[in-house]
Amino acid sequence: MAAQALVSSSLTSSVQTARQIFGTKPVVSVRKTSFVVKAASTPPVKQGANRPLWFASSQSLSYLDGSLPGDYGFDPLGLSDPEGTGGFIEPKWLAYGEIINGRFAMLGAAGAIAPEILGKAGLIPADTALPWFQTGVIPPAGTYSYWADPYTLFVLEMALMGFAEHRRLQDWYNPGSMGKQYFLGLEKGFAGSGDPSYPGGPFFNPLGFGKDEKSMKELKLKEVKNGRLAMLAILGYFVQGLVTGVGPYQNLLDHLADPVNNNVLTSLKFH
Repeated sequence: MAAQALVSSSLTSSVQTARQIFGTKPVVSVRKTSFVVKAASTPPVKQGANRPLWFASSQSLSYLDGSLPGDYGFDPLGLSDPEGTGGFIEPKWLAYGEIINGRFAMLGAAGAIAPEILGKAGLIPADTALPWFQTGVIPPAGTYSYWADPYTLFVLEMALMGFAEHRRLQDWYNPGSMGKQYFLGLEKGFAGSGDPSYPGGPFFNPLGFGKDEKSMKELKLKEVKNGRLAMLAILGYFVQGLVTGVGPYQNLLDHLADPVNNNVLTSLKFH
């Protein structure tokens, strides 16, 4: 009788717990494997329940719930699937890496084309208005007379970036830890917000953007969209440099001056 009472008590407790978690209505789990453009059932969404979907599948919608900025369910290779082909890489790290690489790409896209634009406008000397691949980043393609040779500069940049990336990695594994390590009295500015992707503070958000939740979500979405576009732009810079031998701004000017004879097809000799 005691055992029967114990089992009955355990079952009653389990039922009560299930009711608290799932409610009083029965829970029906339906999983479809067919390719979909719109979710057949509403997944648990934290941000944008009615978000547009880009070639989403039932599999991708099982883990891409709309909580990430710029999440449209697009993951044909399953890289962010914690139990699928991408399971060997932490999905949070992939999302974090996209944001970081997007920021670097936005800086790089602007920095690579700026000397050409400023040189054409006569705002900087002609000898410094070089295409990005002739500034020393690819020494065989050309270089500029800096205070040191390109290889020395490369080693120095690797050391400085390695230090910065090491601190960023520490903050990823232990958010807020950089605010506790001494750094020339500036450590409070590196304390972060608890989210390594958006540390905020006087160094990473000096103008105080995103003061409320709505504006912060909009800014996050704009950032990831522009970051993706910038990564494609950087890839385009590399291809244009290899194919045409001139910088991206000169490519644009040539195309605007004669679009028939200066375009993708003529550059690739498809005519």
